[in-house]
Amino acid sequence: MKLFFIRHGETDWQALEARGVRGWARSFAPLTPKGRLQIDVIASDYRLAEAEGILSSSYARALESAARLSRALNKPLHVEYDLHEWLPQKDSLGEMDDDTLRDANRQLSYYTGFTPRTERRARSTTPPQAERRVPVGQRRPPPPEARTWESVEEVRERVLNVLRQYEHLETLIVVSHAVVISSMLGVQRAVEHGEIVPLEIDLSAKRPLGAPPELDMQLG
Repeated sequence: MKLFFIRHGETDWQALEARGVRGWARSFAPLTPKGRLQIDVIASDYRLAEAEGILSSSYARALESAARLSRALNKPLHVEYDLHEWLPQKDSLGEMDDDTLRDANRQLSYYTGFTPRTERRARSTTPPQAERRVPVGQRRPPPPEARTWESVEEVRERVLNVLRQYEHLETLIVVSHAVVISSMLGVQRAVEHGEIVPLEIDLSAKRPLGAPPELDMQLG
């Protein structure tokens, strides 16, 4: 399957902060005027014309981006919840404040070497020097039931489950988020707003075509 992953346009976080919006409600943030322009510009990229449809995260910033692309390209739009951004708190009824995000960032970074570039105010803290002496490959994260945050493998698996529903199609545009896109690439790198990231994937092998066999280890 040929995919064109696209990160949503720049997000208007200030509009929410001015209203005191916190926690899960931040997923309702729309695009800034610059973010809309970023998406309108990439809509003219010739590579996107071959796509048979557009998949989108249900978060407002991604959905607005995908809707603009759908209108410009005249492609059908399908909204899929499981294309959402990485979850520092998997319990939808749990606390979702800056401390929760900061702790989840720190743990994910420590156990996998992967530092999420989330768009929220909290940032991960650096693990103590003693912890950093342990090679990433030897660190064993807590089991899913013992942690609040989502692992990179969990992110990748839910995205693959979405893609399997569309495996009858050859080419798709997928509008999602930075950590989601990095998890599918199998390597961490900056993904800019409105960036197009092409990827060919063998759904039976669960990894990009041409990727090294030990894809997960690239995260370290």
